[in-house]
Amino acid sequence: MSHNSEGNQVGVRKGRRRIVVLLSAIPLILLFMLAVKVIPPVNGRVVDAVTGKSVRGVGLTLGSSSYEGWSVNTEVNHCATTGVFGWFFLLGGLSWRVLPTQFRSYWVTVNGGSQLSEMEERTANDLVLYSPLANRRNAPLTDRRYFPLTVSFGSHGCDQAWSPTCMYKSVWWGISIPLIPVLEDVNECKKIASASLQENCRELNTYRAAFVHVDSYEEVRIGRELCNEVDHGAISKTCLERLKLYIANVGFDQKPFKLQVNEPVPDGMFPDSIAGVHATENRHCGPRLFFDGRVSCAGSYGTATKQFVTVYIEEWPETELSSKPPMFNHVGSSTNVTEERHLGGKITRYQGQWNSSEQRPDGKISYYQHQSNSFGWYSRNRLVEVAFYNPIPQQEQFLSYYLQKYPGSSE
Repeated sequence: MSHNSEGNQVGVRKGRRRIVVLLSAIPLILLFMLAVKVIPPVNGRVVDAVTGKSVRGVGLTLGSSSYEGWSVNTEVNHCATTGVFGWFFLLGGLSWRVLPTQFRSYWVTVNGGSQLSEMEERTANDLVLYSPLANRRNAPLTDRRYFPLTVSFGSHGCDQAWSPTCMYKSVWWGISIPLIPVLEDVNECKKIASASLQENCRELNTYRAAFVHVDSYEEVRIGRELCNEVDHGAISKTCLERLKLYIANVGFDQKPFKLQVNEPVPDGMFPDSIAGVHATENRHCGPRLFFDGRVSCAGSYGTATKQFVTVYIEEWPETELSSKPPMFNHVGSSTNVTEERHLGGKITRYQGQWNSSEQRPDGKISYYQHQSNSFGWYSRNRLVEVAFYNPIPQQEQFLSYYLQKYPGSSE
C-alpha cells in the first residue's frame, strides 16, 4: 500500500507540473498568435484556361507584404515550378503583425518571371499593362505562351488590379489556377466555358494584339481601334497611352528599331520662288508619325545667308481630326494677336518680335530687334503658318499664294 501511495503521489505531482507548464504556455501561444501571422502553404494545379490541360514548367512565387511605418515592404516566401501534371507546392512562412510592423496580405504570382526581388501583389497587372508582349528587359516570363496572373488570398487584394490579371481565392489548398493563353485569334476565347474567364481572355488578348504590328501608321491605327475595344474605359485609355510610348521606343521594351522615312514634298507646297523670293535648300517633309498619321513640312525663302519667310504645314489624315489642333507661332514672342479676313478665308495674325546678334569686325557684339508677323489658319485637315521674320514687300503675295492653295475657313 505504501508503494502504491507513493506512486500515486508522484503521478499527481507530474500531472500538476504538466498543468503548470500548459498554463504557462498558453499566454506564450496566445502572444505568438497575436504577434505573428502564419502564411499557410499553398498547394494546387495550374491548367490552361481554354483546353483545361495541365501546364508544366510554370514558375510560382509566394509573396507577402507588411506595413512598416508609412511604407509597404514585400518579400518572397517561397518559389516553385509546376510539375508534370501542373501540380505545385509552396511552403508558407511567418510574418510579424505587431507595431512597428503590421501584416498586410499574401498572394501567389503565377508565371511572373525571374525578378524575385521585385515581386509585388500588382506584378502580373503591371507586366501585362506595361509590357504586353512580354519583351521588357530583365523581366521574362517563365512561359511566354501564357499571361501572368496574381492569385490573392485577401478579399480586397484584387481591388486595384485589372481583373483579368488577378484572381481571388478564399482557400489555399488544392486550388485550381486557370492560366489564359496568348492567342493569335481572340475568338478562341469562346471555347472557355466560364463567362468571366472568357471575357478576361478576350480583354487580355485584345490588349496584346494592339502592340503586335506597329510598323506603319495603318497598323498603328488598327492597334488603336483594338485598344478602344478592350474595356471602353480606363484600360483602353492605358492601352492608348502605352501604345504611343511603345511605337516611339520609349521605355524598357526590347522593340526592334524601325527607321522612318521622310515623306515626299507634295507638288506646289514649296514652289521654287514666290513673288521673286527664291526658296532655300531646306524644303522637306518629315516622316508620317505612326500614332496619329501627322506629317510636318517646312520650307524657307530668302538668300543663302538670310531667311525672309518660313512656311510650316502640318497635315493629318482627315479621319484623325475630330477637333482642331492648337495653333502656334514659330517666330518670336507675340505681342498682339488678331483675326483677319482675306480672300482665301479667315486667318490669325501674330505680331511680335525676336532678337538677334552679330559680332562686328572690332569684336564687339551688336544686338538687333526684329518685328515679326506670323499668319496661321486651318485648311480642312491641315494647319498652315506663314512666318515673316521681318516685314517684306512680298508679304501679301505669299499669303495670297498659300490661301489659294490651302483655303481657310470662311466662318
